[in-house]
Amino acid sequence: MSGRILVELHDLMQAEKDLTHLMNLLKANKAHVQSIGESIGDWKGQAAEEMRSKMDQFLTVMARRIAEFEHQQVDLARYNYRMEEADRAGN
Repeated sequence: MSGRILVELHDLMQAEKDLTHLMNLLKANKAHVQSIGESIGDWKGQAAEEMRSKMDQFLTVMARRIAEFEHQQVDLARYNYRMEEADRAGN
C-alpha cells in the first residue's frame, strides 16, 4: 500500500444502513421509556418523583444522542454521495 486510506463504497453503504438501524432501535427504546413514563403518571410520592426525574433525564440524553446520530447520518450520506461521484468520475 502507498499510505492511502482505502474505503469500499459497499462498506460506506453498510455503515449507513447500520447507523439507520441503530437510530431506529434508539427511537424505539425512547418510545418505550416514554410509554412507561405515561403509565406511571398517576403514581404519587417521593419514589415516583425520583423515577420520573430519572426517566426525564434519560429521555433528554436519548434525544440528544438521536440528534447526534441523525447529524452523523446526514454527514455519512453526503460523504457516500461524494465517494460515489468520485468513483464514477474515475471510471
